[in-house]
Amino acid sequence: MRAEAPRFLADAMLGRLARWLRLLGVDCAYLPHLPDAALLALARCEGRILVTRDRELARRAGAHGCLLAETEIGAELRRVVTRFGLPAAPAFTRCLRCNRPVRPVHPAAARPFLPPAVGAGASPFTRCPACRRLYWRGGHARRAAARLEAMLGGTERGKA
Repeated sequence: MRAEAPRFLADAMLGRLARWLRLLGVDCAYLPHLPDAALLALARCEGRILVTRDRELARRAGAHGCLLAETEIGAELRRVVTRFGLPAAPAFTRCLRCNRPVRPVHPAAARPFLPPAVGAGASPFTRCPACRRLYWRGGHARRAAARLEAMLGGTERGKA
């Protein structure tokens, strides 16, 4: 039986980390407006790991906390990926804006919403059911995948 993938909650200092984790297909909530007490309650209630650079907040989170000493996005991402054995390749399965799983969209349904420069070869298309953001595998996806490779290249999963 495979263990359930860890779910995360990034505090207000780690919004960029939340987006990169989402690109990997990892469920990472980011609610920067919530005070610490609400973040702690949400992490416990939803079984999420609260990722923070705040020592006191991580201490209060206990088993639901993950303290990051790193301050550079690549180092933060490597630390979380290796510590929790996360995938190190882009998945393109979650909305980068709101964290919901995206759903496939037929190319004909996506076409009216695409910039003129995006060709038919850009499919597959996906859309977030919550915020309606449309995604496709264009140059931005290739650049993000290359940046991930640069940040995570050679990362051994599951080792801290």
